[in-house]
Amino acid sequence: MMGPEDVVTAPVQQADATGHARVTQVGRDYEEHHHRYVRGWEYLRGVGVDDHEMDLVEHAFVDTPDAHGASPVTRAVSMLHRLHGQRHALALLGETGAGRRTAALRVLHGVGVPRERIRWLVLDWERPRTEQIPHTKGHGFVLDLTGHPSLPEDFYAGLADYQREAKAAEAFLIILAAPGAWAPGTLTTVPSMRLARPPAIDIAEAHLRHLAADRVGWLTSGPLDALLAEATQTSDAARLAQLVAQADDDGRDAVKQQFTDWQEHLRDWFNQHSSPEDLRERALLMAAALLEGVPADVVLEATDLLFTEVGGRLPPGGALAGRDLDVRLEAINASPVSDENVSLDAERHGLAEAVLKYVWQQRPQLRRVLLEWASHISAPGGIAVRHLRRIADSLAQLSLLPGGATVLSVASSWIETGRTAHQKLAIEILETMALHPRTGADVRKQFYDWAHQKNTSEALAKAVAEICSGRLGQTYPRIALTRLRLLASRPDGRAREAVANAVRTLAGTPEHGVLVLSEIVDWSESADDTVRKAGANTFLALTDVTSDNLLPLPVAAEAVDDSTEALAGQLFVRGWQAALREPATAETAHNRLAAWLDSPHLPDAQILPLAAAVLCRHLDQEGAAKLLVGSAHSSELGRARRRSLLDRLISEQEAFPAEPHAVPEPSGDGAFTPA
Repeated sequence: MMGPEDVVTAPVQQADATGHARVTQVGRDYEEHHHRYVRGWEYLRGVGVDDHEMDLVEHAFVDTPDAHGASPVTRAVSMLHRLHGQRHALALLGETGAGRRTAALRVLHGVGVPRERIRWLVLDWERPRTEQIPHTKGHGFVLDLTGHPSLPEDFYAGLADYQREAKAAEAFLIILAAPGAWAPGTLTTVPSMRLARPPAIDIAEAHLRHLAADRVGWLTSGPLDALLAEATQTSDAARLAQLVAQADDDGRDAVKQQFTDWQEHLRDWFNQHSSPEDLRERALLMAAALLEGVPADVVLEATDLLFTEVGGRLPPGGALAGRDLDVRLEAINASPVSDENVSLDAERHGLAEAVLKYVWQQRPQLRRVLLEWASHISAPGGIAVRHLRRIADSLAQLSLLPGGATVLSVASSWIETGRTAHQKLAIEILETMALHPRTGADVRKQFYDWAHQKNTSEALAKAVAEICSGRLGQTYPRIALTRLRLLASRPDGRAREAVANAVRTLAGTPEHGVLVLSEIVDWSESADDTVRKAGANTFLALTDVTSDNLLPLPVAAEAVDDSTEALAGQLFVRGWQAALREPATAETAHNRLAAWLDSPHLPDAQILPLAAAVLCRHLDQEGAAKLLVGSAHSSELGRARRRSLLDRLISEQEAFPAEPHAVPEPSGDGAFTPA
């Protein structure tokens, strides 16, 4: 079962996953054990390329010749062109900022891949594996491995198989890597090309000729003529061109200020507002920056809290004291917008973020005070509690700066303290950092370590589980499930209920339901005792009839996709049988199945064939008789179902002699019959 964003990545696999769902055996996964995947789940998800970006690739691309005067991109297009049929994968090597992303898009455009069929691959894996790279017919994929300082040998070796599959599908793959990280030796025939960084001025001029040709001259005249140095990254050159194209006719000074993060403006402002009576205005500037676009009363109250936290004394008279709002906003170059909301960015775009960066870098002793203040105003009952996401986004940006490790350290310490006021903001910050392109890989690795380490606290383990059930799990479901598996496998049982809630949440999303269920069932069938027990317990959490998220897929008779529902049924049979085989969970498994039989929320057409398929190989197990007989607490519906179930089991036992460990197969109508 796949969402709209997955359809374009692997439409062939999508047909398998919805119309004819099945489980496929795939070997050699990153933990060296066999792993069952639902078709469509084993491939990385792809996201489309923005039309604006592709317009620049097609009309403003700067191709830099190599040392021999040849164009690497032109040679790459020639090598990959379908008429030659020689290669369907290529590695583009270069340092960050060398323009590899744009070059990759240009190559795919050059070989004739339509822009709507170009996909960036989302790296939802712990370790690079060629088996997960899609090769959808007629598509082009970009795999950015910049975050991997080295690549495993089996990845290089697996590219040979991938190239054959890509050639058959007329698909292309462009791999982006740092020069030192790409060292295949003789393991692969995939060619590589080194990209030199194009001159920044050439990039900016090419972009401006496309965006606003009449302003190309701005780049070589004051005050913008000194902004682009030889070492300037291509992304910064493109950003400058974008700022120039969007500026007002007399906005050259504003472009310079914004491009330089308003450094000159802020230096002058803080120098001009350095007396003791200016401290409240400094606090107001920081509050407006953290709470960009937030109502004025919230900003003003947050200002007073910050002022008092640094030792300031508010004047008597409360809200009657001091200058009027418009005077104070003018002093910090802010503007009232949309019904008295306060904005620094309305007239000086990017100023809000620049203020926080400036204070963070120029006043390092204020960093922890800033973080504590942000947590106080966003705590339950705090003045800015409704703006938690805005605050988290602002603080996550600070983690990218020198000393940014403080943000991660403080956020994790807030979780450890057990104070709800801190924990909620800390989780938001960590989630935002885990999804950021620059901090994401390291923070996700930190989550892995916390889930795995024996000394991780209950609070921290719960926080990891909660983060895995949110935006992280929606973007990187496999990565999230790996951390949940580690938490579920902890012998101390810490965060077990949090893991159960997280898995139920992930399984409750339509695009991930059957895929998450297949992963959990695989845990329950693992050869590893610890993983198997964790899988059985986690699977049973999905069967709790009292939970709001009982099933990852709808079970109502009117469900529109019978084959997907049949696959979910198969997985439930396998999971329940695994839980029955596990001594520690067998009793709970019987009790949960009994609760299903008694539940009026589950239709007979679903529960009876499923229960028969689960029990048909476990009738001799302790607990089966009790389940079938019921108890004084069994509902009238449950007693009637038990009679029907017993008749069904007797009939099926006579018709199909038992074979140990046979797995039920779905019939054409989505019901279950013994194999």
